[in-house]
Amino acid sequence: MKSIYHIILLICSLGCCLGEIPKGDPPLIDPSAPLPRALNDAEIKKLTASVDRGLKALATLQLADGSFANPEYSKPAVTSMAIMAFLSRGHKPGQGPYGKLLDKAVNHILSIQKRSGLFANEDFNYALIETDLTGRSLTELYSVGGVAKSYCHPICMLMLGEVYGVSDPKNSFRIRKAIEKGLVCTLKLWNVRKKSVKDDGGFRYFRPYKGSLQIRGESDFSVTSWFAASLRSIANAGFEVPEGVTNRLAGFAIRNQNADGGFGYLPHPGYRSTFTMTAAGSLCLTLTGKHDHPALKKSSQFLNRFDITSAKFFTNQYNRYYPYYTCYYMTQISMQLGGRLWRKSMKNCYSYLLPKQMQSGFWKPLGHTTRFGKVYSTSMAILSLTPPLQLLPIYQR
Repeated sequence: MKSIYHIILLICSLGCCLGEIPKGDPPLIDPSAPLPRALNDAEIKKLTASVDRGLKALATLQLADGSFANPEYSKPAVTSMAIMAFLSRGHKPGQGPYGKLLDKAVNHILSIQKRSGLFANEDFNYALIETDLTGRSLTELYSVGGVAKSYCHPICMLMLGEVYGVSDPKNSFRIRKAIEKGLVCTLKLWNVRKKSVKDDGGFRYFRPYKGSLQIRGESDFSVTSWFAASLRSIANAGFEVPEGVTNRLAGFAIRNQNADGGFGYLPHPGYRSTFTMTAAGSLCLTLTGKHDHPALKKSSQFLNRFDITSAKFFTNQYNRYYPYYTCYYMTQISMQLGGRLWRKSMKNCYSYLLPKQMQSGFWKPLGHTTRFGKVYSTSMAILSLTPPLQLLPIYQR
């Protein structure tokens, strides 16, 4: 039944995305209408050829244990991104040219799940000791206190939700058990009541940080948006996610929208709206079912200003450059919202990303995420380019 369901979804989505370009301009956003076509036939052909070259290159960086080359602390998340890049082009575990690669990669992610249900390189530090990490190196920041863990877990859960329906029955059973255990872990993390009502309903790092402005706060839109996507993915796959969880998560976004319609990294004074976090915050609303909320109309006006001709549109609060992360979120949210925003955002990201691909097939590591290497940059570029194909369940509207 699951395979028939996914075939029906695929046929419907391809018909919607590859149909005739409608005459006249659609509204800025139209979440309930079919997606207007963003790219023409020649551009789709060029896009798929580019993605195929990227996947061929990506396959060369799989390690013997099934993971993909990356720093240990980020390997679960980046390996899951690589898996989703293959899935987004229609490749499946156990089938086709990348079937064995995907089997090994998924099995690796399943093998690292901890007793708590966490997907990460190491389990929680349950002591939850408040730590001032000011002055520590970036590697220490990502490995000791839960910064990497808070990304690895939801990204692994998102991937498993996406791969669950296209796996064989034996692996589906293993994936189902892992998702159920991981969901218990997610809900325990989410159910921690925050000191500030502004932080309530969101996710942050797995320890309550204090210290510099950069690491203060108990919820942020970057981490929260990954959890929102993971919860939506497993709900799409048939797992029960309590409505109270999604409503409270949506409330976090609604309550913390800035006056200009955008979202900042942290919902606290001093954090200006950025395009990456506005896309992430808006995605929290759409993935929790709030497609018609007035907050999205405000945020879409902010996002409509996105322009690839200036690096400032790819920067965060601290003027750090995140080109692939921004493209990923811009194509994700505009696909959910539809209308002119989808057409403009997808065309922009297509025009930005294709020239960034190297002769080797990889996308060059750029900006503040170069430490994650070619697996991250290539996977994120592919995931930013493939929403028009609508082959991942999370791409369904």
